[in-house]
Amino acid sequence: MTAVATRLILATMVIAIGSATVVAQTEYNFEDHGPVAPVGMSTWGPGEVATVDENGRRVVFIKLWTGSDASYLFVDAETGKTKQIRPGGRGWGAYEVLWTPDQVIYDTIGNRMVAIDARARTVKTVGEIPGGMALGYTRADDGTVYAGIYPSATLVSYHPAKKIFTTHGALNDEAWPQYPFRLALDASGWIYCCISIQKMQVVGLNLATGEKRTFIPEEKRRRGTATGYLGENGKVYVNAAGWGWHEMTGGAAISIEKPPVEAGSRRANTFPDGSRYTRVDVANRTMSILDSGAEKPREVHFEYESTGVNNYTIIAGPDDRVYGGTGVPLRIWRFDPESGEMQDWGLGGNRGHVNQFVLQGNRFFGALYSTGNVIEYDPRQPYDGANERTSKNPRIVFRAKEARDLYGRPHAMLAHPNGRHILVGGKAARVILGSGLLIYDIETGEGVMLERDQLIPDHGINAMTALPNGDVLVGTSTKAPTGGVGKEPETALIYRFDMQTRTVTARWPLQPDTPAVRDMVLAGDGLAYGLAEPSRIFVFDPKKGTFIQDEVWKQYGKASGAQAPRCMTIGPDGKIYALFQKAVVRIEPGTLAHQAIARPNATITSGIAIVGGRLYFGCGPRLMSCNLNL
Repeated sequence: MTAVATRLILATMVIAIGSATVVAQTEYNFEDHGPVAPVGMSTWGPGEVATVDENGRRVVFIKLWTGSDASYLFVDAETGKTKQIRPGGRGWGAYEVLWTPDQVIYDTIGNRMVAIDARARTVKTVGEIPGGMALGYTRADDGTVYAGIYPSATLVSYHPAKKIFTTHGALNDEAWPQYPFRLALDASGWIYCCISIQKMQVVGLNLATGEKRTFIPEEKRRRGTATGYLGENGKVYVNAAGWGWHEMTGGAAISIEKPPVEAGSRRANTFPDGSRYTRVDVANRTMSILDSGAEKPREVHFEYESTGVNNYTIIAGPDDRVYGGTGVPLRIWRFDPESGEMQDWGLGGNRGHVNQFVLQGNRFFGALYSTGNVIEYDPRQPYDGANERTSKNPRIVFRAKEARDLYGRPHAMLAHPNGRHILVGGKAARVILGSGLLIYDIETGEGVMLERDQLIPDHGINAMTALPNGDVLVGTSTKAPTGGVGKEPETALIYRFDMQTRTVTARWPLQPDTPAVRDMVLAGDGLAYGLAEPSRIFVFDPKKGTFIQDEVWKQYGKASGAQAPRCMTIGPDGKIYALFQKAVVRIEPGTLAHQAIARPNATITSGIAIVGGRLYFGCGPRLMSCNLNL
């Protein structure tokens, strides 16, 4: 890929801020290498629908996520010819869509509910939702479509024949986000919603009278995902761990041992003539169609436009190339600075992300969201990645069921300087405050998982850096993970972790209060330099156990960094390089003299690697770099 360079040179000025002298260079020194992975993915549950157009031609509809926006893609099942419609509005919209027998597909996007006519390939707004997105749908016999809206659990409906859109209000009111994953309507006119994540609940609404009922007693509510469906007998069947299976009819719940068969519905992958798609690989732009009467599917190639999916991690490889990973979907990419070539590959269709790669020896290690699985990738060997569980390179080297609730959102990894261990921390994938810690031994393949109560129970792990004696300084976050609401700690802190005893030996809270440490590095003077939210830099003396400097640098914007906020590194000149949202900043250890060495034309979101005298960082889906002028 040809690099596009942009440079503007303005004045250089010296500004005194606080006690430090600031060399504020306003030189715009950056190079745009383009998107690292111009791909997309379909939504969960399902995002692809086999349908027909107004001429009866078979079409695969795909709700397409491409980075920070959504569009609708129609793919001709015969030719692969596509039509891509951008509905407007911000964000991805709903996690799933609803297909109806009249070949209309319903979705939410921005603050709107929309109806997509697959025959005419048109999109129209049918009503306004109170923010968020639809997580669950159901359809009544008269054609009325119902949707449950996250995070308020608001129920909305649309009657297509009468063109009436109705907001029925919130089904449940809690202090935390509501995930209305399942909706089902019984024969008596009661609609039931299965609300999930922090505390499961089943709510019933009498559509005629407006009466609401909740069914799971408070003492039986647990964290998890409640499920439900309409049975062939017109009754609804729901299940939640700790409460069990129940038959729902007429606004009443009856405990049962085993549910009956779910009412039949058309499969999303089957066309009206009985043919079907057997595979849709959106990222690699191919699908397989099994025609009626055919023994084997045929492959169809299709195209679409994508501005690229967002970078999560950037790292220097052992071969003078730059590597990294994107999210939603996961693509592992490689950039060759010498040739300008950019390549990206998937990992068995994984739709999550590697928040951070670290290099131990000549191999990369990363942790997957939301399982916490640790993968190893050797860039010297051919890339496999065809199937996540069977891929030989990358390959999963450590997995544990408990990881999801300990560090399923892995905000921080450390390649320990002993050359043998990888440390992984972060937050739970959902709800639970705090973090566990994985210590993975790359020689034995074994991992030791520490529980929250062996660390700081209600603090997440956001940053780690090793000390000369092997101990680790850990920077924390006070924030609850997605879906969680609880009493958060007042301020983030730094704690010292003893690698020999596997214990926390000291802790130091940041003052004034801050919600999170973003990153930390150990400089050549033996001091730890860190960034804290929103735009603070601090210096910590690990020998004395004291903070010796703490300043706010607003002129560069907030500290940067994605879910693993790697925004600091030590350069070959011994200086510290830090990423803020508006600038790449060079920092002099000791004096904290600092200057912006690059100001790109987009917000800096991820990093950080130095290769061949250039520092590489991400701006959303694009890879950027700046000359260090060393």
